[in-house]
Amino acid sequence: MNKRTTMVFSKDVRTQLLTKCDNVYFREAKEKKTYPYVVFDLRPYMERRMVLELDLWGTREQEMALQEMADDIEDLFDSAVFSEPYYIASFTSNNDMKNVIDENKDIKHINLSIDCIYQS
Repeated sequence: MNKRTTMVFSKDVRTQLLTKCDNVYFREAKEKKTYPYVVFDLRPYMERRMVLELDLWGTREQEMALQEMADDIEDLFDSAVFSEPYYIASFTSNNDMKNVIDENKDIKHINLSIDCIYQS
């Protein structure tokens, strides 16, 4: 996937994520962020395949809402197909959701991975 296509694709993924969370960042969160928030990245691992890696962050008080958000995002992308002028991409949940222990006990962190097959 070339740089232009990657930019368009990441914007489209972000647009979809914004339907589930108001604070969505590509690759790294802003310094002054509001909980809950999602950070995502697209990591190629084979020709025409990548992983949509998502990290969801919230406070302990938001634990249930954060888990629901993770489930909603997984449902949103499972079996989804994006078809645009620059690319076509299909997503499949690989059921790889895990709670990550944070050194700050007031923070809740969930990691979620979704497989993607694309053609540009």
